[in-house]
Amino acid sequence: MIVRAVVCIALFVSLSTLSVAGIQITPELIRARTEREWIVKAEKMRQHLLPLMRAHEIDLWIILSRENAPDPALELFGGYGITGWYGHRNAYLFYDAGVEGLETMALGTHLSNHLDRFYDTKILYGEEGLSPHLREYVDDRSPTRIAINQSRTISMADGLTAELKDYLLQTIGETYRAALVSSEPLLVEYVSTKTDAEQAIQREASQATFRILRRAFSNEVIQPRQTSLLDVHYWITAEWKRQGFEFNFPASLDLQRRGSEMLDDSDDPVIQPGDLLHVDFGVRTSGIVADQQKMAYVLRAGETEPPAGLRSAFARSARMASILVDEFRVGRTGIAIKTAAESRALDEGIDSLVYSHAQGNWVHDAGVWMIHDWPDRYGGHPRFRLRAGEWISLEFSVSETVPEWNDQPVTIMREEDTLVHPDGRVEYLSGPQRELWVIN
Repeated sequence: MIVRAVVCIALFVSLSTLSVAGIQITPELIRARTEREWIVKAEKMRQHLLPLMRAHEIDLWIILSRENAPDPALELFGGYGITGWYGHRNAYLFYDAGVEGLETMALGTHLSNHLDRFYDTKILYGEEGLSPHLREYVDDRSPTRIAINQSRTISMADGLTAELKDYLLQTIGETYRAALVSSEPLLVEYVSTKTDAEQAIQREASQATFRILRRAFSNEVIQPRQTSLLDVHYWITAEWKRQGFEFNFPASLDLQRRGSEMLDDSDDPVIQPGDLLHVDFGVRTSGIVADQQKMAYVLRAGETEPPAGLRSAFARSARMASILVDEFRVGRTGIAIKTAAESRALDEGIDSLVYSHAQGNWVHDAGVWMIHDWPDRYGGHPRFRLRAGEWISLEFSVSETVPEWNDQPVTIMREEDTLVHPDGRVEYLSGPQRELWVIN
């Protein structure tokens, strides 16, 4: 297994060093990226899951999943296998076996051999069903605290359906009801704990995203008076597919125009000289995502740079980024960071709105979010505390009136991939965009 891992990772690295124009999407490249994802995730599980289970006093974590209703947490522990079979009703078990360490077992109907790197034991059941196997497992170990994926506020920790919870209690017995606790604290800390191998993948995703968006907002793609927003959208879609990346989320584009309301890609306007363009997009590779927003200006006839008012607005957004980064404190809540940054910006005359968030396995990851403390919308994310090693999508906007546009307000929307180091230093993983990009 170790030799195989080294070969796959080496292959990926060698291919990833090719120029963009020279990328060849081959079965070998896809295999290397896929293998790397599962190797990295399995190593993380073996290294970090048991200590965190003990820190949260969890004896057993049960993840139940069904075909066509997969639990999102399984993305962390093998997914559904290279074959793609979900399994009609499967159980994935993580048990603290004391001095024997972490014990893992998968019970199901379709269990790919790919899962061997995650689960010490796999048991396929037939006509007898899952229940007797799961009941025997729990009875033999008599756990006092059982984590289940039920959470009012964190979606990644809420994959257990109502039917499956009923099924679980019918299987293991009502005596265990009092032992059931939410996996939310465990899952959030596990996801927020990043390994060096994950960091390397995150950098690749971020840098690849930056390169794609820089090309998208250039004359390589955009011919003013001819190219529409959807044309750019589909170019980005084709490009990430051409480079062999996985689906993350569709590119979202809009533009602001003097004398007009904001238009987005559902309106599909043709791009004109004088337009202020905005895009939100990120690639996914080996299970890790990026999330960025960039802006560009289309020069009018006779212009060599954007109007002074737009340049001023973007400069204020750069200042806002500095203020926000300066407010990052390991251990500080997301809402506290947001409030402090917006207050400082206001003191400097900057009209800002902060909505930054953790990223990694998901675009809006299970970690701290610097956003409104609205529990019914954002759950517990704003009250989570910033952790060293977290990836933060530095996302915010700045609004300002532009004299050259008859004092029409414009909004500069920014988003950069960042890493919070243990010493509090914040590193941009690509870019950042330091000025408005210009399209002739």
